[in-house]
Amino acid sequence: MVRRFLLPASLALLQVSATAAPAVFAPGELVRVSRGEMLQFEGKNFVGAAKGQEFPVIHEDLARGLVFVPFYKKDGAPVAVTIPADAVEEAPHDGWLDLLGSIEAFRDQRYDIMRPLLSRAAQDEKYKALVLALAPRLQGAIASRNAAALGVLRETAAQLEKLGYLSLALAVDQGTDRLGGTTAPATKLDRAALEPKVATSTRAVARTRQAIAMRCLMNATEEIDLGLQAEPNRPDLKAFQTKVQKDVEEAGQKYEDAERMRRFPKGTPHALTALEMGLKLCADYPKLLSLKKDMGEAFESQTAPPVDAAFMAVVKGGDAKELAEGHSLYTNRCTECHDLDLLDSRSMSSWERMVGNMSGRARIDSAQQARIVAYIAAAQKVVESKPQE
Repeated sequence: MVRRFLLPASLALLQVSATAAPAVFAPGELVRVSRGEMLQFEGKNFVGAAKGQEFPVIHEDLARGLVFVPFYKKDGAPVAVTIPADAVEEAPHDGWLDLLGSIEAFRDQRYDIMRPLLSRAAQDEKYKALVLALAPRLQGAIASRNAAALGVLRETAAQLEKLGYLSLALAVDQGTDRLGGTTAPATKLDRAALEPKVATSTRAVARTRQAIAMRCLMNATEEIDLGLQAEPNRPDLKAFQTKVQKDVEEAGQKYEDAERMRRFPKGTPHALTALEMGLKLCADYPKLLSLKKDMGEAFESQTAPPVDAAFMAVVKGGDAKELAEGHSLYTNRCTECHDLDLLDSRSMSSWERMVGNMSGRARIDSAQQARIVAYIAAAQKVVESKPQE
């Protein structure tokens, strides 16, 4: 069975007309990026998508081998971007997402989707009792559509709100509207207050995923806080919060390590290693960014030394113009997808693989790849020649 999650109305508006052939990934299905890739918007590079990042599918274009997925801009507006179909795979199942997806399917009267998702959600012990309570109420209302069954759903929505499951409460209540029409009893929820809260928490989940994928954990923390203020008991946000807090704390420890090591004789390389490790955990950690600026010259000398007379004196060969072009491509085009790494952190074979893997995303041809690799090989010699400070 294909895993599907119903898209919010704002994202459904982005859906592209389907092709005649059946899609491998269905609309609403949650997919995970299987390799680092560049998202495209209107045929142009938009933003990098990290391995492991997850998106709900809007539509798959089989003819072009592309999957359309939503991306939230800084102003909160969603846009439809594309990623190659061979760069995504079905995401692992999650009890909360199965439960939420099933209730959203009920809301949208897609009962064929609701039933299997409810069954799968019941396999998660955390949600089994809740599913067993919800399932007969939903099924009974769908079968009878009488006032009593619809009234039970109104009460169920109110109970879910009291438990803190605002997203579930709103979806059940909206589904009751559509199921009963004019015969449905009056809602017991303050919908005017509830709807913006659920919209905020839903947007926060998507933007937190994006921030985590880009390792911007301070931004992720802000999104999580906003989402939990709106919906304090939302499980996916609470799970994100636990992981993000752990990684932010570890990034803070790397900052302390870097600060301590740079004050020791010959401690600069160790400080730079700690700095790099910290930024890989949290790319927007303020103290790490400040330290990187303070150590700018040392950081540049270990990640992307400029091609100048001193550089060429160490290399003792090669075309300075081509090496400079390789440096420019590496520091400008490669950084569209990756942060600069310490040059001695990889072997040359590993660097060659990395450059090859990102060439498609950065639209770098084979000649440009060769210049980047030649620059990195020469730069490694320069780094090795420098005495430790």
